Amino acid sequence: MARINLLDWREELRQERQKEFFITLFLMAILAGLIWFLVHSVMASRIESQQARNQFLETELRQLDRQIAEINKLEKQREELIKRMDLIQGLQQSRPEVVRMFDELVNVVPEGINLTTWERKGTNLTFTGQAETTPRISEFMRKMDAAERLKTQALRDVNKDDKGMPAQNFVLDAEQITPGLENNGQQEGGQ
Repeated sequence: MARINLLDWREELRQERQKEFFITLFLMAILAGLIWFLVHSVMASRIESQQARNQFLETELRQLDRQIAEINKLEKQREELIKRMDLIQGLQQSRPEVVRMFDELVNVVPEGINLTTWERKGTNLTFTGQAETTPRISEFMRKMDAAERLKTQALRDVNKDDKGMPAQNFVLDAEQITPGLENNGQQEGGQ
C-alpha cells in the first residue's frame, strides 16, 4: 500500500475554510452594520418627522389656547354688557316708580308727623321722624299698610323727646312694593 500524505491537502482545505469563514464573518458583520444603519436611519427619520408633527400640533394648540382665551374674554364682556343693559332697563322702569312712591308717601304721612330722614336699600325703606303723639305713629302705619306701594315691616324705636314740645321720636322700617310684581322683596337693588 502506498503511503500518501493527505495532511497538506487537509491543511490547505482547513485554511481555505477558515479563510472563507472569516470572509463570511466579515461580510455578515458588514451586512449587520448596514442593516443596523438602515434601521437606525429609518427610525431617526420617523422620530424626526414625529417631532415635526408634535411641534406643529403644539403651535396649533397654542393658537387655539389664545383663541379660547379671547373667546372667554369676549363672553365676559358680553355678560358685563348684558348686566349693564339689565341694570339700565331696571333703572328706566323704576324711574316712574320712585315718583309714584313719593306721591304715595305724601298721601300717607298724616298731619302731626315730621319725617327727618329716610334711607332706601333696595326695596327696604327706613323712616326716622317725630310725631306729636303715639296714635299719630299708629295712623301713619295704618295708612302705609293701606297704600298700594308701601307696606310697614317693623316699628323699631319709639322714644319720648322732652326737649321743647313733647314729641315721640320713632324709627320705622317699611318696604316699597311695585304693583304687578310677584317678588317685591327681590327686586333689583338699584330700583
